[in-house]
Amino acid sequence: MTCRGVGPLAFAIFLLGAAPPVAHAQEHGSAEFEPPRTPWGDPDFRGYYLPGPYQPLEAPAGDLWVPPEGSNRGQGAAFSRFFEPDPDDTGPDFLSSPMIVDPPDGKVPLQPWAAERRREIMARQDELALLDPRVKCLPSALPRAHLPVGYNTYQVLQVPGYVVMLYEWNHLSRYISLSDDRPPLPPGIRLGMGDSRGRWEGSTLVVETTHFTTNTWPVGHGAPPEGAPASALTTGHGVFHSGDLHVTERFTMTDADTIRYRATIADPSVFTQPWTIEIDALRRAPEGHMLFEYACHEGNGRNLELMTGADVSTARVGVR
Repeated sequence: MTCRGVGPLAFAIFLLGAAPPVAHAQEHGSAEFEPPRTPWGDPDFRGYYLPGPYQPLEAPAGDLWVPPEGSNRGQGAAFSRFFEPDPDDTGPDFLSSPMIVDPPDGKVPLQPWAAERRREIMARQDELALLDPRVKCLPSALPRAHLPVGYNTYQVLQVPGYVVMLYEWNHLSRYISLSDDRPPLPPGIRLGMGDSRGRWEGSTLVVETTHFTTNTWPVGHGAPPEGAPASALTTGHGVFHSGDLHVTERFTMTDADTIRYRATIADPSVFTQPWTIEIDALRRAPEGHMLFEYACHEGNGRNLELMTGADVSTARVGVR
């Protein structure tokens, strides 16, 4: 069965009807776990998922930096207090080791010029051109869409020949074809989430994604501490990419409620080598979970000032 010629609404309705019931928790995780199968025989990843536990993305490239007293500490500051688990909690939902597993030192392997450019980007976050693309509500790209943030959850849908991933974050979506007979996109076509082609290797979903726009960052989660230099960051902010970005993702169900995520980022124009992160990125959501509306710009006075130059502090909305 294929979905060619099916209208988007009909396709979405079919996918929603194909979702399985929520599985009950099992003992956490083994790479040898054998996931259930869809009626057409693929590993069954369908369902709603929450982000994985908070974890630093990288080891700092430089010396320890201590934020000034009273400054916004970013991830762990007031904004993230709205979400559980608390990223400052050192309990079982807090992991201290970096997501980067290769290279072994846990650092992003930036070329020297790119490391200098990252320092400049993070030192000039008050300039619109260098501002975090997610703050400007641009797509998150990959693997950033799967890093742990409290305001993102996921839905995975499957039909024969396709895996569809829906993200609460900015209403992002990916339609991943499992067929190798689609011609490659022309070089001039670029997409915020890239062009994804998938395949099954045993029970692991492997997705190759290329053709990204260059106005996104591949990583960055939470918020960096205010005023922190790039060399002190553990969040991945300021890491950028070129049009040569190629991301290889591996989704492996390690128990009935957990999908382990391994992503290799390659861009010979920016990095000295391909580098890999690995996390338990998707955790089965409780029964009844749903994706909520995500409104990025509403009430964001700082962004409006940066984009328009207008003084929004004098604007008032009258309520009658």
